[in-house]
Order: sequence, then C-alpha cells, then structure tokens
Amino acid sequence: MNKPFQLIRSRPATTEQQPALSICKVSKIFPADNGFLNVLDNVSFDMTSGELICLLGPSGCGKTTLLKLIAGFMKPSAGNIRIHNRTVSRPGPDRCVVFQEDALFPWLTVSENIAFGAKGLMPKSRVVPEVRRHLEMVGLTAFKDYLPKEISGGMKQRVALARVLILQPQLLLMDEPFGALDAQTREDMQNLLLSLWEKFSHTIVFVTHDLVEAITLADRILVMGTNPGRIESEIPVTLPRPRKKESDAFHHFFRNLRSHM
Repeated sequence: MNKPFQLIRSRPATTEQQPALSICKVSKIFPADNGFLNVLDNVSFDMTSGELICLLGPSGCGKTTLLKLIAGFMKPSAGNIRIHNRTVSRPGPDRCVVFQEDALFPWLTVSENIAFGAKGLMPKSRVVPEVRRHLEMVGLTAFKDYLPKEISGGMKQRVALARVLILQPQLLLMDEPFGALDAQTREDMQNLLLSLWEKFSHTIVFVTHDLVEAITLADRILVMGTNPGRIESEIPVTLPRPRKKESDAFHHFFRNLRSHM
C-alpha cells in the first residue's frame, strides 16, 4: 500500500533560537505501598523543530511516563517541560499522542474517526476536504466507510495516525504505536511515518524498546536506564536515509547501540 519514498536528510535544519521541546531536570515520583516509587530522575534534553527522536529502553524505565508528562496528562514531581518556550501544564491540541492500542471509536467509520477531533478545531467547510486529504495520505481512501472491526490492525493504526495529523500538532508523541503489528506491517508503518515526516516536518518523540526500529526512524536515540528511569546515553544516528537494514553500516550501528543497553 505504501509507495517508495526517498529521504536524504539525516538531521533537521533549523535556525530557531528556542527549542521546540525542552525537558529540564524532570523527575516523577508515585506513591507506593512501601513509601514512594521514583520512576523518573533528573531527565533533561532538548529537541529542534522537525527532529525525530526515539526514547529507547526496557519496560519499566519510564518511557511512557515521560511521554505522558510531555502530553500534559500528568505533572512532573520536579523539573520543567516547555514547548516553544511555553510551560506544559495540561493537555493541549499542540500535542497529540498515538498509542499502541488504536483507541478508535468502534461505532464510527474510518472517515468519521478521522474527522472526530477536527470538528471542534476547524471550520465545518474544511473538515470534509481535510479528511479526504488525510485518507489519501495514509492510503485508506477505499476504506473510508468501513468500521474499525472491518479493517486490519495496520489499517487501524493508519486511521489513528491520520486522526492526529489532521489536527496539525506541533509535537507528535508516539508510544510504541507499531509494537502489536506483524513484522511486514510494522515495516510498512515505519515507512509511512517516515514519508509523512519528510513531507510535513513533524517534531516526533517515538517510544520503542526495539533497537532496529529506533535506528530505522531516529535522528537521535536517547537510551534510558531503569530504577529510576534516566537518560544513560544520547546517540545521533548518522546513517544516510533511507536506511537499509541489511547493510554493513546498519549492522555496525546496531552492535554499537546494543553495547549501550
């Protein structure tokens, strides 16, 4: 369903003075039966506009918690999160999240799911053409009147992606969105995401525990450790795009990345 794409950039070019996203000394502590659970400790990093970073690490290292803090679903116990120099204090339309579970409304068609959030953010006259445009972008025009139960898991994730992209967020947050898909569909979705990213220059934080996925997607990989969660390594991915998983350079980078885990 995907068309071949050509990416030539390895890092986004930007002249902006303020980071698109700034995480400064963020910690998160939850109450627990025996006192407190320190999930994140002193996490800091910046992102430029149009950058795609992967948060990489094992289950329990706080990747999803950090994503929820950026989304504004919860507040940090310490530290500060800023998007284009504005402090994050609550959820907002400038940030959209794509989860591993597609979370589509089962009673709405593909088109209606994509249109759902857009109806309150743009004039009614724009909704239908924007839905049509986003259906075409994710290759689902022929399935616009299908219900979620009538389409595959990969198609559901395409709908979920279109549903957030139509909102034109400044920051796209993705929490292992392709983790439940089979290998071929997962690769197709990675290619689709990269082609859309190249076209629209979204700023993307992508959570994964898969090293190959991180190398395939990222401009930069932030490797997280556990107990508590913190950034252990920051690794720029200098491989040219499109990245060939079978190449010697990819395998060399994989071995180097694995040594940081």
